Amino acid sequence: MGIGGVVHPNEDVTSVADAVAMCFATPLSCLSTQELSDRLVVLSDARSRLDALVVDTVAAAKAADVGSLNDQRNVANHVAERSGADPSVIRADQLIATWLADFPIFADAYRKGLLTTAHVDLLRLKDNTRVHGQMIDDQPQLIGWLTACQFRDLDEIMERWLLGADPDGAEPKEQAVETGLTLKALPGGLLQVNGVLDPIMSAAFRTAIQTEAEKIRIRHKDAGVTSTVRRRQLEALMLLVTTGFHAEGRNGTKTLINITIDQHTFEETLDWLADPDENPLPDIDPTPRSGFAGRKSQLIDGTPIHPLYAVALAAKAAFRRIVYDANGRAIETSYESRSFPPWIRDLVLIATNGKSANPVCDAPFHWLQTDHIEPDSLGGKTTLANARPLSAGDNGWRGNDVGRGTWPAPEIAPPSPVVKSDAVGRSGTGRR
Repeated sequence: MGIGGVVHPNEDVTSVADAVAMCFATPLSCLSTQELSDRLVVLSDARSRLDALVVDTVAAAKAADVGSLNDQRNVANHVAERSGADPSVIRADQLIATWLADFPIFADAYRKGLLTTAHVDLLRLKDNTRVHGQMIDDQPQLIGWLTACQFRDLDEIMERWLLGADPDGAEPKEQAVETGLTLKALPGGLLQVNGVLDPIMSAAFRTAIQTEAEKIRIRHKDAGVTSTVRRRQLEALMLLVTTGFHAEGRNGTKTLINITIDQHTFEETLDWLADPDENPLPDIDPTPRSGFAGRKSQLIDGTPIHPLYAVALAAKAAFRRIVYDANGRAIETSYESRSFPPWIRDLVLIATNGKSANPVCDAPFHWLQTDHIEPDSLGGKTTLANARPLSAGDNGWRGNDVGRGTWPAPEIAPPSPVVKSDAVGRSGTGRR
């Protein structure tokens, strides 16, 4: 039966995919400068329309609970499982869809291509509880403004509108919402830190950093070391973070850094340091492997690191020796407590490279919980064989329904000696 003039409900989507394939088949080298310009403009407009179509579809898919089709708890995980896409992209679309539910005129302009995703995001981020009603009333006027000028001027236009809609601005209590810190992981285990502090936090932060950085400058000067202000401030920040972290954990030291390195790699790195002309640095597989077998030199979340980092950390960290082998520690001992002991939680994270058992979950390892595969309430034992890491969302969604979330347990491969370095300022060793 035809729907809206289409023979099959998804024939229109298939036609879009075919049209994209045809566009790829057109040799760009054959196009003139003007033709390339026209093509780029048309594709940009089409992308905006497709963005709006995806947002509409995401909203409908959420309402229809499509995640249940492949045993996922939400639309983002469902799409990631089927397509290999980044679930955070679908979550961003879902944020827009939820926000647009209050703004039908914006939504219609978005579908028609008058507003792009960038326009909608700008409007959404300028919205707040004080101006929400005013923005609903001013939709036609805002669309006229936004479509009549260059994008670079839109921030100024929105700020002027905010001055009229909310001349008093945020109260001090609400201003705190505008402050915060973002941590962005970069390739190679690097981290980019960005943030905005309120005046009180700013004063405290600057005083602490500058005071500690001055101490570091004096120590560097006495030692004849040359360093930059930027580097000293970074060292001061890390010193304050580490000191504060361990002060909080004084009643039971918590792990700040987890490095997993196999014993052969650790020893060969020490041999290289002793005689680099005779001993080569060990080769490490750059692709993190799950389980315990093979060469490892990585953070617990699977990020490969140079073994020299582990050796340098050994000078001030503590080590634990953990016996993973069935011939060593009885790793299948059951515990009366429902909670998994720390050594099982460590092994589960190491075996999975700090990733959730749900293959499309992107929760960082420090958010993960250790889940009973066979629920404790149904008689499941607190053993390594019955443990797997899950995010709090997946763990709570699954509950004790064994039909939900049929994700596998970590694969415990044949062991090789592993040294696990734990936490700046403390250490214990672990070998299996």
